Amino acid sequence: MLTYDLEQRGNSTIYEYLYRCIKQDILDGTLAADGRLPSKRKFAKHHQVSLKTVENTYEQLLTEGYIYSEEKRGYFVSPLETDTGSKQARHQNHVPFSVHGSDALSPAPSPSLSDSKSTGFFADFTSNQTASEKFPYDAWAKLIRSILSQGDNNLLQAVPFEGLYDLRVSIAKYLYGFRGMQVSPDQIVIGAGAEYLCGQLISLLGRGRIYALEDPGYRKTAEIYRINGASCEYIRVDENGLCPELLRESPASVVHVSPGHHFPTGSIMPVARRQALLEWAEEDADRYIIEDDYDSEFRFSLRPIPAIQSLRHNHRVIYVNTFSKTLTPAIQIGYMVLPRKLAERYLSAMKGCSCTVSALEQYALAAFMDNGYFERHIHRMKKYYKAKRNCMLGVLERSPLYSHVTVEEKDAGSHFLLHLDTPLSDTELKWLARENGVRLDCLSEYYAGDKAQRAHTIIVNYSDLEEAAFRRALEVLLLAVSE
Repeated sequence: MLTYDLEQRGNSTIYEYLYRCIKQDILDGTLAADGRLPSKRKFAKHHQVSLKTVENTYEQLLTEGYIYSEEKRGYFVSPLETDTGSKQARHQNHVPFSVHGSDALSPAPSPSLSDSKSTGFFADFTSNQTASEKFPYDAWAKLIRSILSQGDNNLLQAVPFEGLYDLRVSIAKYLYGFRGMQVSPDQIVIGAGAEYLCGQLISLLGRGRIYALEDPGYRKTAEIYRINGASCEYIRVDENGLCPELLRESPASVVHVSPGHHFPTGSIMPVARRQALLEWAEEDADRYIIEDDYDSEFRFSLRPIPAIQSLRHNHRVIYVNTFSKTLTPAIQIGYMVLPRKLAERYLSAMKGCSCTVSALEQYALAAFMDNGYFERHIHRMKKYYKAKRNCMLGVLERSPLYSHVTVEEKDAGSHFLLHLDTPLSDTELKWLARENGVRLDCLSEYYAGDKAQRAHTIIVNYSDLEEAAFRRALEVLLLAVSE
């Protein structure tokens, strides 16, 4: 029977401690691949903890891919790469995770029809704007006034091109405490959003490379690479994320992935596949993984999935993030975490550039994070989006349309997929919706290759959607199944 000393858990919850212990034993090889884990009831009884605690522990490990389940047989250890030689070091350096994260290159409506009120749509399923009324105006204004009242001449000085040191320190602390990432402020570069930072990365890594992108994937990402003159190769995404075996067959030397919560499918990349990506990067001295940590903070059922950057051998991982979804797109502040050697190259190559974010906003955000406002805001927004998701799903379940749909990927982020049983093509479905005041996107539109895949599947972004508008929109979609 697995036995862990609960007296050693410190300030961690029992669930967090058991999760870390089992995960570490799997990574160390202490728990052998395909070995059976104790039943949840026996494990709970042995440690004298609640069954719910063990269920949450197993569910988190299952979600991340460290274990797998077989019906009527139980839970087993997934076959993974292990490293018994560094067991002690990793135990000493392990960082607990919490239920927060941040966002990079998050989905946004295309610019042509971004405002449903001005275009005649009463419901816009494509808008993934933040709830502006939830922005912490009072706290932000208080910090701005405090900074200005100090009359500090530093506000009028040029900011270092890599960003304000105070803010880079704040971000490093945040990543350590909430994403399990041990990084130095010197590895962090601040810029005006993920689009700008992606352009900087392409300049640094070289336009002569081939960049691998997810298929399907977030369309704006592909547009950024195209604008910057980079050549792209699309790699298929399945239920576990981007397929490493297809990546190996491609000529790409850099891959852009969103493993924590893929848009638009909502899939989560299990740890075995993350390890396969790291192995791919290790096979050539000039390969890199760009980790887009999209929507990781808004996971409702379990804790956020650890970043690839937090895994060992992470010196080929470039972590990209912004505050556009957690705070507001109006604050154009993004950041990337570069591997140490690449950070040195960047500082040398880009030292003639200027920082694209104002000193005042950087000082304000640093104070916002250091004083705990950011953590509290994330907690409030997570509760808000979870309640809104539950509300939307409740409206759907009470609708006559419910018997004609299947809902997918509804436990994270601010969107879910709605598969509609309809004889209409996706083009016909979109035009029917448009003519009746509903703007929507279909999953098939996000494929670079075969557009016939995943037909009749609608992407429902609900962060900016009102309940009454959603209810009316479902009545419109009912017309599609009645055709």
